[in-house]
Parts: sequence; C-alpha cells; structure tokens
Amino acid sequence: MNKFIILLIFISIIISCSENKKTETVLKDPIVINAEATSSPESIRLKNGKLYISNIGDADIDRDGFFLCINEDGSNPVRLFEGELDAPRGFYFITDDIIAIADQDADKGLAGNIVLANVKDNSIITRLTIEDAKLLNDIVSIDDSTIAVTDTGNSRIYFIKIDNNSSLSILSSVDNVYGANGIAFNDGILYIASSGFMGAENTGYVYSINADGSNLGKWNDSIVGSGGLDGIAVYNEKLYVSDWGENGTNACIY
Repeated sequence: MNKFIILLIFISIIISCSENKKTETVLKDPIVINAEATSSPESIRLKNGKLYISNIGDADIDRDGFFLCINEDGSNPVRLFEGELDAPRGFYFITDDIIAIADQDADKGLAGNIVLANVKDNSIITRLTIEDAKLLNDIVSIDDSTIAVTDTGNSRIYFIKIDNNSSLSILSSVDNVYGANGIAFNDGILYIASSGFMGAENTGYVYSINADGSNLGKWNDSIVGSGGLDGIAVYNEKLYVSDWGENGTNACIY
C-alpha cells in the first residue's frame, strides 16, 4: 500500500502569490494527516466529518480508480467503489450520501462517464457515457438537479440534468472554454480555471459563464501566474486558483 500525506490547509492559512509579491504568504505549519491506501489521489472534499478522496489509481491496471473515505483525524480508512471506476477526478456531493463523479482514463482512450454513486451504500447508481469526451475533469452543482462538468481535452463544459438522483442526461454543452479544468459556481456564475496541459491554446486564464451557458468570456485580462491552472474555489467573495508553477517549481494558490 502507498502512503500519501494529505495537507489540510484551512481557510485561515492561505498560500498566495502575486507578481509584485506584496500578498505572498508561505505556509510553514500545515496540519498533516497520514492517509493509508491512496493511489494517485486527485480531489478531496469534507462532508459530515469525513474526508472523501478520489483516487485515479494505477495507470497499468484497468478500472483501478476508487474513493477513500477517512475520518478527519486520518483514522478508519475505507475504500469505496473498488473495481467500479476508471480514473475518477472531480466530484461533488448532490446530497449527504450521493456524489457525482467525473470519471475518464484518457491515457487509455476510454470513454468518459459521469457517475452517480452512493457513499453510504458503497454503490454505483448510474453512469452517463459521453463517447466523444477527451478528459472529463471537474464537477460543480448549479442547483439540486443540474451539474456542470468540464472536459479539458475538448475545451468544453457539459450541463447535465439529474432526475430523482437516479438518472443523468445531457442538457447542453458549451465549447471554446479553452483547457477547461477546475470549475466553481457562485451567485449565478461559473468560474473555470484553464490549463494547456492537453495542448489547448489561449489558456492560463479564468473564464466565466452564466449558469444557463450564456456570456462566456475571460474573467481576468491576463494569465494567472505560470498559466498551469488547476483547482478553483469561491469563498467569502474571493476566488482562489491553484497554479502548478513552471516546470514543477513555484506552485502557488492565488
């Protein structure tokens, strides 16, 4: 089993970078939890006192993706959905028990799936296969019956309907969201972090779009940091974006 050190960075302790360095803060004393049995951990969410971590799995093994559920103190790790997922990345809680997952092993050329799953029952509810997806990446909820999913490889956002927490269907999609990676929703607006790691151009920006798919544009006028953007979140009227940095160095949260 692999051991992965998860750094839980509370909102009161923020790493940030700017071109003029005036707002730079370096995190010196993170809170560390040792979580056993992870394998290429990708996304993490806290729900009802438990941490849920999506694991992409082993690139050499088919359908090796899974979720790890652990207590906040790192105790009692439990694997979920073993043998049921290809390479889960972003996910979002629809209810206390039901999550929507972006699941696609693009390296193996597999089709993308939006998966509804129940963390309480450790069961897959349904899958929506999107054959032409190139890399389904992140998910956010717009309302109780609608989610938005990024497709990094196609520079696209899919709007998906959830019916009775039991079935999924595509409502619409929006193209030209270049390198669409992480996605967040706040006050009627979707914010998308863009990255060129799959060859997309015009990336490194934060894009914004209305929840109905209208008015797509760049939210910021210039590239953020090195342009290797990934995660994005809104908290207390501030937008937080992670940047991989250049050649694996100077990674920042803006």
